[in-house]
Amino acid sequence: MNELQDLIQIIRKKGHRSIQLVNFNFRKKETSKDNLLYQGILNDAFTSDEDASQSLFQADPGNRNYRNAKSKLKNKLLNHLFFLDYDKESYTYYEQCRYDCEKNLLQAKILTSENADEIAQKLIPSLIRTATEYELYDILVGALELEKNYHSRQGKITPFLETRAALAEARLKLRAYQSSEDLFYETLVHIHKSVSAQKRVLDTIPKTIEQIHHIADRVQSNSISLIGYKLSLLFYQLNWDYDKTLELCTQLEDRYLNRPNNEIHVNLQQKEVVFTKLYAYIYLEEVVQGIPYAKRKQALFKPSHSDWFTFMEYYLLLLMKGEQYKDAAKIFRKVRTNKNFNSLPQEIRDRWAIYRVYLIYFNDSKILRWGFNLEEFLEKKPDYPKEYDSFNIASYTVRFMFLLRNGCVSELKDCVNSMSDYKSSHLDKRNNYRSSVFIRLLEIVIEKDFDFDRVQEKGNTYYQKLAETKIPSDLMVEMEVVPYERLWIHVLRILKTNKSYVHYQFYNVQAM
Repeated sequence: MNELQDLIQIIRKKGHRSIQLVNFNFRKKETSKDNLLYQGILNDAFTSDEDASQSLFQADPGNRNYRNAKSKLKNKLLNHLFFLDYDKESYTYYEQCRYDCEKNLLQAKILTSENADEIAQKLIPSLIRTATEYELYDILVGALELEKNYHSRQGKITPFLETRAALAEARLKLRAYQSSEDLFYETLVHIHKSVSAQKRVLDTIPKTIEQIHHIADRVQSNSISLIGYKLSLLFYQLNWDYDKTLELCTQLEDRYLNRPNNEIHVNLQQKEVVFTKLYAYIYLEEVVQGIPYAKRKQALFKPSHSDWFTFMEYYLLLLMKGEQYKDAAKIFRKVRTNKNFNSLPQEIRDRWAIYRVYLIYFNDSKILRWGFNLEEFLEKKPDYPKEYDSFNIASYTVRFMFLLRNGCVSELKDCVNSMSDYKSSHLDKRNNYRSSVFIRLLEIVIEKDFDFDRVQEKGNTYYQKLAETKIPSDLMVEMEVVPYERLWIHVLRILKTNKSYVHYQFYNVQAM
């Protein structure tokens, strides 16, 4: 009872602000402009300041009332940060512990500043235990400082000395952790600065990793070791060493992550490791292990979350690499029927439209064609913005494949001419090497008048270039939906077996 009385006195003495929170009960008629703004954003009714200000105030975004509503909503949303539900299964136990410890440390500091030491100290022991167990060094130092200062004010020499010794050790580990983080982020800033800066720092990364692991061994810190592992993953990816990437990802999963989120006790995101591992499988075209892995990890991603769409895209690309087009079509169907699909950014929906055309080419079905005008897509000249060059290339490529299969010689020539023009005006070999090589192969098809033997002979050099040059790319930007090497094999097979080209050769020879 005394503690409750003391807490009530503190609250009454200081007073308290009215906590402004967002109204989530949409069944209740809402008239507050800030809550109407919240609902509009949530329901995708407002996608810009212009939309919102016009709807709410019939004014432009500079309107004072609109700016006030935005400010009020922002403050309400910031207040909600103190009431986040970290008990949800989407958060790891480590994340739950950090959030609770941050909150408890702040409470203890406020109580101490209000001379409620006895209440504050009851929070400290469990705080110290948790922060120690999960290596939350910044929180541990803060908690031990409060405990040390309390013993000092109480004149308790022995507890004071014991806490001071524990604090010295915690500060040592905190400094070690901070120095390891500094090494990591110092490397990261050069990697992100420019290609030349990245090249300069690349050779130093192994030594930096060694330094971090040395620090971790010296202070016996698992969390510092994880910083070293994260930098190792980055180094392997920069060096295109995806075999080692897979190996390290598997080690991290076995050691820390192959368990429910509420049993993960380290600062490591399971989904990030999954995405890294899936990318490695896609790059290596390792579908025998990759596809079962993706199938196992699918349960981690909820269809209501945005990262579900990213995962499904990786999964689809892996299935395309493995020529499992029927299963890829099932993935497409799940994505396209997700109720949140139409809320995705336009460029993501455009990508899925392109995937759809490739799936129709390799595994045509009524379900894939339903609600989609394939003829219109193929007849329309690709015209995506410059930043989406790869969308145009992918669209031209699949258009070529349909025309080739259908024996449309005249249209094929026009298509390849358009691709050649696009290559010369938009692509450079440094950033679009594989696409440039593949377009050159398609040019050879036209140059050699669809003659299988001549096309194969002339194209072999360029085919070898593709086979020997595996260049990692951003899967969300580049669109080599089906490996170019495999598409080229399809091209040759069609030239060899399609009667249209046999007849074309016959009449060409007669004309000569």
